Amino acid sequence: MTKTSKPGLAGTADDKFSDLRDLFSEMLGDGREVGAAIAVYLDGKPVVDLWGGWADPKTERPWQQDTIVSTFSVSKAMVSTLGHRLADQGLIDYDKPVADYWPAFGQNGKDQILVRHLFDHRCAICFVDQKLEPGDLYDWELMIGAVEKTAPNWQPGVKPGYLNMTYGYLLGGLIEKVNGKRLGRAMREDLAGPLGMDFHFSLTGEEKVRCATVLQDDYLVSRLSTDETSVIGRSMQGFAENEDFNSEGWRSGQVGSGQGHGNARAIARHFAMLAGGGTLENVMIMSHETCKQAITFQCESDGVDPIIGSPVRFALGYELNNETFPMGPNPRAFGHWGAGGSFGLGDADANISFGYTPNHMQQGMELGARGGALVAALFDCL
Repeated sequence: MTKTSKPGLAGTADDKFSDLRDLFSEMLGDGREVGAAIAVYLDGKPVVDLWGGWADPKTERPWQQDTIVSTFSVSKAMVSTLGHRLADQGLIDYDKPVADYWPAFGQNGKDQILVRHLFDHRCAICFVDQKLEPGDLYDWELMIGAVEKTAPNWQPGVKPGYLNMTYGYLLGGLIEKVNGKRLGRAMREDLAGPLGMDFHFSLTGEEKVRCATVLQDDYLVSRLSTDETSVIGRSMQGFAENEDFNSEGWRSGQVGSGQGHGNARAIARHFAMLAGGGTLENVMIMSHETCKQAITFQCESDGVDPIIGSPVRFALGYELNNETFPMGPNPRAFGHWGAGGSFGLGDADANISFGYTPNHMQQGMELGARGGALVAALFDCL
């Protein structure tokens, strides 16, 4: 039986971005990518929309135009935008205590934590005090209760600590308390639906069928949890040691810190809206003023972040350009990285955005060689 040839490049790219297209095609051909997609918006218009390779190499299922994949922490950017919509509507105030909207959150020394401290990772809740068992991360009510009962890991409001697996419950919990919507519904009604984005929490049957298979060379959870007493080890509790990111639990859950599934097109579209001041194609997700606040520098790590393992800079819910997550020449560029390599960025000065969704997970808490090469090629095209 003859093995089917790996699918090559498909989609379109403006001539201006031919070097980016050629690099991506080369990466698909030489095996650096198993399956992936990239997309670019320039001045609010799609200029690159490319995909190729295998969605599942074992079954030889090709990556299609509508393939989606787990984007891991790129999900946090989407949750952030949902939160900013509430601020834009006057339903939350960045400088009021979270407990004003979510009274049970104020337990155990958290009563003075401000809303902005959830967005900018300064709330000091990188892990919960409750001992979590494998699978607990998929139990929304259990995790909200665990967040409510937790005391801050250190003094809140002083320094950021990356909210690895708690971000989605912290900000997602606030969203639910304010408008009654959990993340799956909020995403459909308030962001993905209005903006026409193929991005989802708590996937439906039709969406699960379109998922690419996540491929791990080694198990992410066991690699990051070697010391269960460390900040990063404690942040990973609630996962199985050999967690399967293709499982029914992962695809059906509402783990706002990492479970969102989408494609490069959706990510680029999202960041194009932010780069354009909160509006894309006459759809306003937030006002220009709220958007400006959202993407503006707030804080940076005091040396090395205890989870990322390198310095990091934050806006309100979005990462900012740095050596670990390079986003071109503009220090004000913003975006979000996801474990394994998924990435999205926006640059308001150049009015450009980029999305990247691979299914073969890279190792390390950084953008990595594949994503870094694509970002460099993107800006070389300008």
